[in-house]
Amino acid sequence: MITKENIISAYFIDDARENIEVLIRSEDGTKVIPTIIPFDENNSLYKELNAIVSVDKLHEDTYQKKQAEKKDFEEMVMRIAKKRGLVFDELKLDTKFYPAVVKALFEDEENDDHLFALKLALFEVGKIRDSKNSEGKKKLRQAKNKIEVLKIAFDLMR
Repeated sequence: MITKENIISAYFIDDARENIEVLIRSEDGTKVIPTIIPFDENNSLYKELNAIVSVDKLHEDTYQKKQAEKKDFEEMVMRIAKKRGLVFDELKLDTKFYPAVVKALFEDEENDDHLFALKLALFEVGKIRDSKNSEGKKKLRQAKNKIEVLKIAFDLMR
């Protein structure tokens, strides 16, 4: 039986919003009992639930649960990516970062995606972006390799 006293939460569990998971406490309060209820006005369990939780509240709680799950998932992915060195934390660059930069600049010269990303990143630097040296900026855009890009960028920084 679903009551105000024993209900923990209720939310839709499918995109079609046809099924609701209700978590209730056992009578002694030591267990959580999950129950799946069809979203059907004729179902007796749904009637019990609806007396306590409105359909609007079900939708809102479902939305909040999905948002929390999304946030938790994104945080977990970022923790794993940082741990494996797939993402660098800009605020805490460590010694592992520099060998990756050197390898990308000097050993992987043919990677056009890296060349393009390097140019984009350099144009985000204030001194380069705001430079009045239009000829230097043009050379930077037209540079054919990473070393040439860096030389031009260093000249623009003066």
